[in-house]
Amino acid sequence: MLLVLLPASAAFNVAARPASTPCARAAAPRLTSPLSAPTHPAVAGWPDKYAGTLGAATGPRVLHDAFAVEAAETTLLMELDVANWPTWTTAGNDRWLPNVTRKDKEMPYGELSYLISGKLEIVPKETGLPVVVNPGDVVTFPEGFVSDWTVLEELT
Repeated sequence: MLLVLLPASAAFNVAARPASTPCARAAAPRLTSPLSAPTHPAVAGWPDKYAGTLGAATGPRVLHDAFAVEAAETTLLMELDVANWPTWTTAGNDRWLPNVTRKDKEMPYGELSYLISGKLEIVPKETGLPVVVNPGDVVTFPEGFVSDWTVLEELT
């Protein structure tokens, strides 16, 4: 059960790189708090190879400007290059215990996520209507989005 996370911004540009240039990934820093890091731990070391705009043709990009959950088609996963995204898990993380609701979680940055396995319930503060995220779903979280999160099944 893996949750793949990637910060999304409203202004990505596709940066052309020569085909022979390998992407080097820096080692992820060990941090006590994600908020004290210059880069969120879920994406620390992410190569600078992607940048683009809403609707860019390849690589990670903003899919929506509002909260959205949608089943991902294989072609979309390939276009987003999801296989090369950093991964995150709730396993062994006391902050994300199953069936414990985290109230008023605010997204400090925009994020695009793909759920590989597990199950997560998100209740947007704006609507109060629960949305269940299932394996194979792509989720767009806009910056400042506030919601309650309940891990229903471990996201590993």
